[in-house]
Amino acid sequence: MSKSAKNPLATRPPVDALQYEKLALSAFDLCDRQLSQLNTLTTLAASICRIPAITSDERHRRQTMLELLVDTAEQYQRELECDRELYQVIALDAKGVPQSRITASRATRLLAEASQIAQQEPESSGSAVTLQH
Repeated sequence: MSKSAKNPLATRPPVDALQYEKLALSAFDLCDRQLSQLNTLTTLAASICRIPAITSDERHRRQTMLELLVDTAEQYQRELECDRELYQVIALDAKGVPQSRITASRATRLLAEASQIAQQEPESSGSAVTLQH
């Protein structure tokens, strides 16, 4: 085996900070689109919950399933809001160093730090995530 095949990360060139910022902002926009889709899904499911079923058993089953759907969609929204916040932190961090270059391992560390912070505070959805340098 060649030396480069054993350690592929060592030969990878650094990521340009501006490209890193663009990537993070694209991911942030993706989260916005997904949140919009989940909002539509939640609205649709909530509307269906308001329409009465024919029999009592049908009403109960449909209501239970739709409530589960709404709960699931709302959980996805909360998770995506956390992801969006992490991507925003990454983009802002990259924007702060536009003339420098960041290595792939540094970008990975930034993601890991932000992810760890988010996992430590899963219940505080409104709190801001900050990175330590």
